[in-house]
Amino acid sequence: MAKETAILERANELPVTRPMLPVKEILALAAKVGEQLTGLIVPLLVLVLWDTAIRLHWVKPVFLPPPATVLTTFYDLLVNGQFLLDLWVSIFTVVHGFLWGGVLGLLFGTAAGLSRLVERLFGPILNGIRQVPAIAWLPLIIMWVGIGDTGKLVVIAKSVFFPVFLNTLQGIRNVSREYVEVARVYEFSRLQLLRRVVFPAALPTIFVGIRFGAGISWAMIVAAEMLSGRKGLGFLLLQAQDLLMTDQVFVVIVVIGLVGYLIDLLLKRVERKLVRWKHGSAL
Repeated sequence: MAKETAILERANELPVTRPMLPVKEILALAAKVGEQLTGLIVPLLVLVLWDTAIRLHWVKPVFLPPPATVLTTFYDLLVNGQFLLDLWVSIFTVVHGFLWGGVLGLLFGTAAGLSRLVERLFGPILNGIRQVPAIAWLPLIIMWVGIGDTGKLVVIAKSVFFPVFLNTLQGIRNVSREYVEVARVYEFSRLQLLRRVVFPAALPTIFVGIRFGAGISWAMIVAAEMLSGRKGLGFLLLQAQDLLMTDQVFVVIVVIGLVGYLIDLLLKRVERKLVRWKHGSAL
């Protein structure tokens, strides 16, 4: 008995060894990291080519400033504070207009998707308005309400409305009849049918319109601010062009691209949360 006790005590004194990660898990983790880093290859190659073109004097710096100069200008703009204010003005205007256009697009798209009568009533006039580019309405809006945020909100809302409207209409019309028949077997009410069958089935298509509308709205705010703004990224971009400040032009362009990318990434995350049942889709 004493001998067994001594063996147990020695075993307890031995260091605890942690199990090593399986080779498959390590390879899977490495593959996942590799996939995330793959998207950085092309931007890095562009930066290398950009810097090489400047060092070898292929392009004059006044037309293509060095990456280091652009980075320094970006830091100076951040310290100045006005750049952040212009960025906030653009983002606030886009979010405001996006909400108006998105909500109206969802409401009209749902009504037209559920009722052929609504589609026949509003379809022709909406289709006619859709053919006119959003930016073409800006001169008329300026004549009506003047230069300000109202005109930009209307342009953005119009840009967002039609992608959301059309995708909502299409998503509801494409709901499988089998789903509806199963809901009728379970004696769902009309509200339950919409909430538990129609909208969940149409949600992936609706999100396509939302993401597309978000991208258009961000592009439209820059164009609207360039034409009728006194603040915002579009106005800052036009001001830098007039003063031949190419480094500032590049800063604004890069920031516009990054913000647009982050908006789309955020909407992707929201879509993944709301459409968890959609397996095997490459979002």
